[in-house]
Amino acid sequence: MAGAIAGGVEPSIDDPKRAVSTPEQPMPAFPPPRRTADTLVFVPTYNEAGTIGALVERVLALPVRADVLVVDDGSTDGTLGVLAQAAADPRVGVIRRPGKLGLGSAHKLAWLHARRHGYARLVTLDADLSHDPADIPRLLAALDDGAEVAIGSRFAPGGRLDYRGWRRLLSRTANALARGMLRLPIREFTTSLRAARLDRVPAGLVETIGADGYAFFLVCVVRLARQGLAIAEIPIHFRDRSHGVSKIPRLEILRGAKNLLRLAANRRAADFAPLLGPDESRCPACEGPYRVMVAGSRPECLACAGHGRSS
Repeated sequence: MAGAIAGGVEPSIDDPKRAVSTPEQPMPAFPPPRRTADTLVFVPTYNEAGTIGALVERVLALPVRADVLVVDDGSTDGTLGVLAQAAADPRVGVIRRPGKLGLGSAHKLAWLHARRHGYARLVTLDADLSHDPADIPRLLAALDDGAEVAIGSRFAPGGRLDYRGWRRLLSRTANALARGMLRLPIREFTTSLRAARLDRVPAGLVETIGADGYAFFLVCVVRLARQGLAIAEIPIHFRDRSHGVSKIPRLEILRGAKNLLRLAANRRAADFAPLLGPDESRCPACEGPYRVMVAGSRPECLACAGHGRSS
């Protein structure tokens, strides 16, 4: 398929944050992602050249067979070159988007991709090695033991967090406030290290979340908990990134606080739209099957946001 799948989503010529190709360094083309296992491990990237190669290698070396999906939001630091080498392995798929469409949006795309391709289980984690890929089998074992969702938790008994100073205070305070205000039996609300049985999570519950940024993680776990799903928290050691810089804008902290207040005020299980059918989900711009209804709006393509391919 063209567009979002065949060769990834091409950069939009109108997007100032697009990935740039030059005659010396042409934009790599990626083969269509394909399923070779029942488990999909998803990693979002934006300028993660220093870590993404090692992370993919460590995931593929795990005793649990899994495919890897990377969604890249227009990296300009050489990440795409690293991914081009990694994608030589048929277990690795790459979807290239036309710019920074949002971390939460990338996660929604991964959930939709996993469903469209018939995966049984989805695992998500960060690209900067703050999450240890060796924890993936522990999360999957929790699913095998009866959990419907497993969360890698910094704050469960036995969990560890390498942050120092205000980042440590902010992380601990935010999760403690969420636990107290939402009255849910969860200690970890904001990490991306999660695993889920896709047959147990209603289709559309995650994919239609309105938040496209970091607030996605809070909204997502609250939706999962209020749906009555069995959630297991697995203690992890969260390490500070060794390469690059944190990409959380301060505005996202304010958005997170706003979402927390909204979720605390409305304790009902979320209403959500069902996933679109095969014809409706096909994006006319990029031809990928990644359109969803978000917050009752018109269909939105999670792969290209309507930009499609550049000419």
